[in-house]
Amino acid sequence: MSIVYLCFMPWSYAANLVTAIRIVEHADKTRIVFDLAKKPLFNLYDRHKKTQIVVDFGGTRNLANISKLAKLSSNITRVEQAKSAKSSDLRIIFHLAKPIHYRFFELAGSKTTKNRIVIDLPVKPTKSSKAVVKQKSPAVAKKPAKKAVIKHPRRDVIIAIDAGHGGKDPGSIGFKKFVEKDINLAIAKKTVAILNKKKGIKAVLIRKDDRYISLNERSAIARKFKAELLVSVHADGFTSSQPSGASTLILSQGRANYEFKKNLRNDNVDGLLGGVGEAIKNSDADDDLQYMFLDLGQQYSQGAGYNVASLIHHELAKVTGMHKSKPYEQSLAVLKSLDIPSLLVEAGFVTNYREGKKLTTSSHQYKIANAIAQGSYLHFRNSPPKDTYLAYMRNSTHIVTKGESLSVIANSYGTSVTRIKQLNNLTKNTVFIGQKLKIPTS
Repeated sequence: MSIVYLCFMPWSYAANLVTAIRIVEHADKTRIVFDLAKKPLFNLYDRHKKTQIVVDFGGTRNLANISKLAKLSSNITRVEQAKSAKSSDLRIIFHLAKPIHYRFFELAGSKTTKNRIVIDLPVKPTKSSKAVVKQKSPAVAKKPAKKAVIKHPRRDVIIAIDAGHGGKDPGSIGFKKFVEKDINLAIAKKTVAILNKKKGIKAVLIRKDDRYISLNERSAIARKFKAELLVSVHADGFTSSQPSGASTLILSQGRANYEFKKNLRNDNVDGLLGGVGEAIKNSDADDDLQYMFLDLGQQYSQGAGYNVASLIHHELAKVTGMHKSKPYEQSLAVLKSLDIPSLLVEAGFVTNYREGKKLTTSSHQYKIANAIAQGSYLHFRNSPPKDTYLAYMRNSTHIVTKGESLSVIANSYGTSVTRIKQLNNLTKNTVFIGQKLKIPTS
């Protein structure tokens, strides 16, 4: 599909530069990335029955070497820099081995990153082998055989719950010796218990008892478990007894950039992006390509962390007062691992007598734990990793239970009432207990 040319742009877009072009092969796609000095004025379209992708840049010069790009992908036969109508314009043509429907998006630049245009060429993975069909036995069974229960092979999402402080580090201490480390551990244990009752989730504890674990060790333990989310549970404290309410915190952008640059300088790719870093480290990728991978991974991790924090914040607001109106950023060492989406939950203030007393009760601890569990679960149910049980369930049916409405069901699956009605040919907004509904894919 041809993309309408972006018109009436300011003159500052002239004299732009393409500083690098990269092609990276993935299992399900070929990714083309343009790095540019400024926000680009461009037109992107296909031609010759989708066997060519043309990118026209206005007022742009190319500094990238395109001579060896085609060798990086079996889906691209040739990359060509062609003449444009204006000498100041730039045209890059990708000749494809076969017609492919492409997707593209822009990434705005920052102080540490270039402006980018990313083009994805989705490719279906090839099947390695055919299923082996066993011969039926000639013997006739007298009784009908029971259907075998097949356990689905897809994996669980792993969530690490970290009880803050511990051992020689008690954390904040409130009136009547409300000790933060004990409250944190109690809430963390309840959170893990709730999460492990949800199919498709495996929750693990970073600290199982009253011991001291350094901040670096906590991240390393989460990585060892191959966790896809790290939630650090804390209780707040202050010099005054007035402040109260729960909070959700994410890593500040400044701290994230600092950790990113520090690890990159130290050549510590593993410390930044775990398994992804290891794969890059063992490849022949140049420094520029490593930076791109790491930067994209950092952006995903921070975005996912904020999304989970927002969902947990919303759930906490149902059961307790909130100290802040939304998640806020802070420079926190426990959240510095950019390979795992992370956030910190402050369950309330132990230095506020009324709130501190509630935080020591099992009933209130359970409410906080349930809010953390629900927010975490909703994130992965709405955006599940593709090889997980939750991803498999996205396209399955939902059986209506007591108290559920179409709007409640739609919200829990991250879809709309209209889409559910259309998929199930419903004319009314009413549902009944036991009714089976097909859930649309997001």
